Amino acid sequence: MNKGKKIDFISLFRLPSFLLVTSVAGIVLGSLGFGMAAIGLLIGAFLYIVNLFFLYEGGKSLLSSESRRNSKMIAMMSSLGRMLFLAVALAFVIHIGLVAFFAACGGLLAGQVNLQLVLLIEGRIGRRCSGL
Repeated sequence: MNKGKKIDFISLFRLPSFLLVTSVAGIVLGSLGFGMAAIGLLIGAFLYIVNLFFLYEGGKSLLSSESRRNSKMIAMMSSLGRMLFLAVALAFVIHIGLVAFFAACGGLLAGQVNLQLVLLIEGRIGRRCSGL
């Protein structure tokens, strides 16, 4: 790959801005006495980053696949594997507590919203609503 065209994992998914937002939110939650919510938020942030890593590696495997049949199998197994990973991880988080579970889901949601907002601001994705 061309050195100028190579995009690394951290900048592709805009992780510095996400980590800044979740760190500040975790510190605020912890200082207000919501320790379980802060732990859940950090678990959600970690799950989001691991999920992105699986998505990134699956995409690299799809790009290097040589046959169409292998590409379909990789895409299917990657999607199922990521969903199964998140389901099992969140099942373990719910044993910590309901507050931690909802905060972990909030961390996952915050990561996705952060990525979409940054890409929308940069103009790399367009608005999908016809009324706007």
